[in-house]
Amino acid sequence: MEKICLKINGKEVYAFPDQTILDVVHQEKIDTIPTLCYSPELEPYGSCFLCVVEIKGKANLVPACSTRVAPNMEVITKSERVVQGRRSALELLLSNHYADCVSPCQLSCPAHVDVQGYIALAAMGRYKEAVDLIRKTNPFPAICGRVCVRKCESVCRRKEIEEAVGINNIKRYLTDKPFVYEEVPTRRSSSGKKVAIVGAGPSGLTAAYFLGLWGHSVSIWEAMPKAGGMLRYGIPEYRLPKQILDKEIDYILRASGATLQTNARVGQHISLDDLQKNFDAVYIAAGAWASNKMRIPGEEDTKGVYLGVNFLREKTENPSSVSGTVIVVGGGNTAMDAARVSWRLGAEKVIILYRRTKTEMPADPMEVQECLNEKIEIIELAAPVAIIKREDNSLKALRCIRMILSEEDSSGRRRPVPQEGSEFDLPCDLVITAIGQQPLLKNMTQVKEEIRQTRWGTYSVDTRTMATNIKGIFAGGDVADDGPTVVIDAISDGSKAAHSIHQYLGNEALAEPLNATKELFGCPTKNELGDIKESPRHNLYDMEVAERRLNFKEVTHGYEEEDATHECERCLSCGCMASQECLLRQYATEYQVDMKHFIGYTRKQRVDDRHPYIVYDSNKCILCARCVRTCSKILHTSALGLINRGFKTEVRPAMNDPLALTNCVSCGNCVDSCPTGALSVKFPFPGRADLERTKKSTFCSFCSLECPILVHKIAEDRYFVESSPVPGEYLCRFGRFGYEIFVKQPKILKPLLLKKGHLQESSWEETCEVITHSLKQIAQKYGPESIAIFASPEATNEEVYLLSLIAREGIGTSNTGSLSLMMHGVNSHALDNSFGFTGSTAGIEALQNADLIVCNNVDLERDNLILSIAVIEAIQKNKARLIHCSSATSSLSKFAQVHLDPIRGTSALLWNTVIQELIEKHFFSRDEIAQMPGGKEFLEDSFDYSAEALEEKTGVEKDKILKAAKTIQNAKRIVFIHGTDRVSDRSPGDMVTLANFSLLLRSKGLHTELLFPALFSNLSGISLMGIEPGWKAFRVQDKRSSSPSSYQDLKALLAQGKIKGVLILGEDPMHDSTTSAYFQGLEFLGVIESGYTQTVKFADAVLPGTMYLESSGTRCDFTGKVKKYDAVLNPPSGKNTFEVLVQLATCLGLKGIPETIQEAQDYIQKSIQDSAVSPYQWVVSQRPIWDGKGKLVVASHEILPEHIVPCLTRMSVYKEEAKTVEIAYFKVH
Repeated sequence: MEKICLKINGKEVYAFPDQTILDVVHQEKIDTIPTLCYSPELEPYGSCFLCVVEIKGKANLVPACSTRVAPNMEVITKSERVVQGRRSALELLLSNHYADCVSPCQLSCPAHVDVQGYIALAAMGRYKEAVDLIRKTNPFPAICGRVCVRKCESVCRRKEIEEAVGINNIKRYLTDKPFVYEEVPTRRSSSGKKVAIVGAGPSGLTAAYFLGLWGHSVSIWEAMPKAGGMLRYGIPEYRLPKQILDKEIDYILRASGATLQTNARVGQHISLDDLQKNFDAVYIAAGAWASNKMRIPGEEDTKGVYLGVNFLREKTENPSSVSGTVIVVGGGNTAMDAARVSWRLGAEKVIILYRRTKTEMPADPMEVQECLNEKIEIIELAAPVAIIKREDNSLKALRCIRMILSEEDSSGRRRPVPQEGSEFDLPCDLVITAIGQQPLLKNMTQVKEEIRQTRWGTYSVDTRTMATNIKGIFAGGDVADDGPTVVIDAISDGSKAAHSIHQYLGNEALAEPLNATKELFGCPTKNELGDIKESPRHNLYDMEVAERRLNFKEVTHGYEEEDATHECERCLSCGCMASQECLLRQYATEYQVDMKHFIGYTRKQRVDDRHPYIVYDSNKCILCARCVRTCSKILHTSALGLINRGFKTEVRPAMNDPLALTNCVSCGNCVDSCPTGALSVKFPFPGRADLERTKKSTFCSFCSLECPILVHKIAEDRYFVESSPVPGEYLCRFGRFGYEIFVKQPKILKPLLLKKGHLQESSWEETCEVITHSLKQIAQKYGPESIAIFASPEATNEEVYLLSLIAREGIGTSNTGSLSLMMHGVNSHALDNSFGFTGSTAGIEALQNADLIVCNNVDLERDNLILSIAVIEAIQKNKARLIHCSSATSSLSKFAQVHLDPIRGTSALLWNTVIQELIEKHFFSRDEIAQMPGGKEFLEDSFDYSAEALEEKTGVEKDKILKAAKTIQNAKRIVFIHGTDRVSDRSPGDMVTLANFSLLLRSKGLHTELLFPALFSNLSGISLMGIEPGWKAFRVQDKRSSSPSSYQDLKALLAQGKIKGVLILGEDPMHDSTTSAYFQGLEFLGVIESGYTQTVKFADAVLPGTMYLESSGTRCDFTGKVKKYDAVLNPPSGKNTFEVLVQLATCLGLKGIPETIQEAQDYIQKSIQDSAVSPYQWVVSQRPIWDGKGKLVVASHEILPEHIVPCLTRMSVYKEEAKTVEIAYFKVH
């Protein structure tokens, strides 16, 4: 095809006519065009209109994803018109996007703490990580856990069910753990910039924390003797213990590296002008230490009248007693604190006087209730008008007046109005004024240019940046804007100031991400939340009121573990699970959309979480149909579809059934395809949030395809799996969700020894010594042949190789193998006489060129789904034909031109019959066959393979056999696919028969390849590592007289009770009665295993092993390709399986063994290069092309009776159970 010339953004480029504009832009790396409905694996869809571009001469914008290039076309990918078009497209998509990017509790928190995230981490038991997440935006988690006003809880949607989640109480529970203060985060390298902070209260310390972490040098000036500001001098000990405050401040100073100077008043010891000259930026957070006065006669000169802030500060430093009657004027938290402190210091009676009603008090309602609990009287709708004095100028009474509330003013608040003639006197001994505070700005020496102030006597700032009118000077907390506020607001100011200062000092500002919220469309109702069972909130434990008198002990006691767990479970996890990677959100942020532009009616749907692995929220769906198209066009399952029309169109399963009750195969590839988070996965552990995680690539080990996977690690034992980000790479159910068994089932963390009839924890040294001593002792008593060592076919090559050394050199036994392969009847050397090796002759890419695919003894959708996708792609894209040979129909059957359904165990006879037909039809010449290696013996096989004779034995009609023969006869490029370890339709001679067939077809000039997918991941590699009976490592035969030559020999030794001592790596024979019978007469059983299997329960000694995500090493996929696995998790016991085997080998006295995985890999690679191992069995880089040469071998005529094979590894047990139980009802036990 000839290329054409066009221009894109003025650049001349060449492309093929069948390419789209988007293809060419990507190919030439000209621009990044946003897309939502586009996927490189799918045909263009053009539904989102986000990829629009301009074409010179065209009136309308066109979608780049579906518009083909044309000669002399001129394309503009970025212009004001294009940007506006894309913005409009996004605004239309968001006009009914009824969803929350982040949870409402996070949005309502002034510090924007990721509440959903830290609750999820707490639910996972990751307390340190939870506190670290809080500290990303709030360095005072313990303090806020005690004194925060809980704006997050006020918007908690759980209130629609019963009560808000105890968010603050969970935070307190987390920060009461001492270990959360041990490690501080790593600071960035020094920026060379200096920042001065005035005031070491919550706002100043918050700014210091973040600026210090970002590499700036921070100096803090604090006027008081100790840091903390109002947290120390304004909040009493019974609410906020100073020990907690000191821990928080110490952590902040250690983390930030900030220097703190106390008793250093700016304006007295140093001027603001000096700070501006000597520092790159200044942040003023000096607090509000001046109390507002009542402005009534007698207030200034009467003994016994206190200002609230002064009273609290004095009693903090010197808690002297109080007597008589105390009246506190005010309704805020300071008033509540002053009243409760007075009561604790001995006041006989305490009265709070407030000019409005209790419900309008600005104090925390919990604090108001605590006052009432402590028998403090609250007089509502009353205000002071004068101080009544005695002759000695001491306080006698407070004269008050009754108030009434007017109608609501423009601000929505009712103003108190005095009632004439309603004055009354309250006798008292102490009056405390707590009607507000203001900062003492006049005492601060100003810079040359005056900092602009508000009418409230605070600094005027830009509330987005906390910047004042003077360059480089910022202000926040109580000294800025609307003045004194609550702790969390001060922290928020400090955080905003830190970000602004960081940007001011030369760092790039981060764009504020768009946050969609359901509240734009109206608050969600109980009906929308779904069927949620009521679960009452657990509150904190309060000290009895009588015990509080005359002491300042903390009144409330934090949660116990069960309380915290309960509250975490109550969280509804409202925020989106894809908020960090949602393309819709990223583009909406980039194009600065206005969500309200086209906002209107939206359909509010319940979230569908009935599937065991997948959650579907149709409210987030943008109808890009990527999930539908992935399911139908690639996986050919069509579990999802588009239903209804127009505005009512939705993605749903057919008939709107639950997804789990459709033909869904639970592969989760629909989730990967979704650009918005409408589809998300469930975690196999508690807690649900879009948390930060590390991503690491490795391979799946659930079958021999060993597909690439991407592991998202939230914490050491909290992770999930996705498919590789490479287009076209998918996962099956087991690759994506199979890891759940390792998360849900308990792990072995310590070595175990059988003592007094029970397995008890032991040391590594003692357990290894017991295993080696016991095996040696049995070998001395009965001979080395009484010992057998078994390895899982899922273990790494390095593990199996080292285990074979332990067996042959350490113990001296040749009784080695895999119990799984023994029971499956696998012959890893079946084709050695045919090809000189036993293995696949090509890679999966061979299917791309095939015009005929022959599947025998496979159920690819159930066992090797990704191979099934490749087969169907070859059929649909390349018009390949399919012959499917299986006793049962499968998803591939519907694609087959010929479906052969032989009686189980007769497939070898069937294929020999097809060969015989082709010989009879003279497609194969007897003379030519006779000239082939082994041809004469092949022709001399006296077995009657005629279609007539075999029709009854195989159960396949003659017409089908003839049709299969004709289909093969008309092919040019044939790929045979046969399951080597699948027992359903296997017969003893099938591999040899297919090899013969391939050689015969090759002799006719046809191109043939054989693929041998397996159920076990390392079936190909294990045969080379010296663990199979009769074979040492690297295909060297074991010629010891005591060596069993086959699995049949090894099985006979077990059956005869000649095996007395066994060491098993990763297999569970006690799981099944058939295999457990072989181990009844054992004198010792040692096990290396990652979880508590049945075999572990019967063991004498157990060493903790590791599974595929916890171990590095290599495995060989079914094509012989060496896959290098990287451990993405740390071994739970501290040692991976290879290290365990090294310790065991060392204990046996073995010398010169590889001590690291890398050493083992290097040695294995060199040994294989120098050995007789075929290059088709160990493919490190480029796969060699098979020459098609070999020898014809007479295949076995034996018919294998139908039988059930036990599953003997944790993964195979899981897979079998998952295949047997319907998706909707499957659970891991």
